Amino acid sequence: MGAIETRTARIEILDERIVVARISDQVQTVEDARENFAICAGMAGPQRFPLLVDMRDARPLLPEVRHHYMGERLHNSFAAFALLVRGNPLGRMMGNVYMRIARPGIPGRIFTKEESALRWLRGRV
Repeated sequence: MGAIETRTARIEILDERIVVARISDQVQTVEDARENFAICAGMAGPQRFPLLVDMRDARPLLPEVRHHYMGERLHNSFAAFALLVRGNPLGRMMGNVYMRIARPGIPGRIFTKEESALRWLRGRV
């Protein structure tokens, strides 16, 4: 399956069965969140593949958008969750806030290097 482009993300599934969502610098709406999540969950299918969300270019999410990406939705759709953030204090802060609020219910970690995130997720396929 090739990559799918939405208004706010580029979503694909890697050969090693990891779903990757690269979030753009566009401000997301709840509708964007619904679309992005539905595509990611559809790619993961019933196998619940791991998910990598690359937020290095993303703007902070509005509370109602962030809420859509949280908790039970993640748990029901994915085996593990890695959040890729910029390696600066703001990026780490955004990642930590999201992880604290999201409570994914699945193994989840924050990374600043994509290869480290993928290596960790490969162990959860």
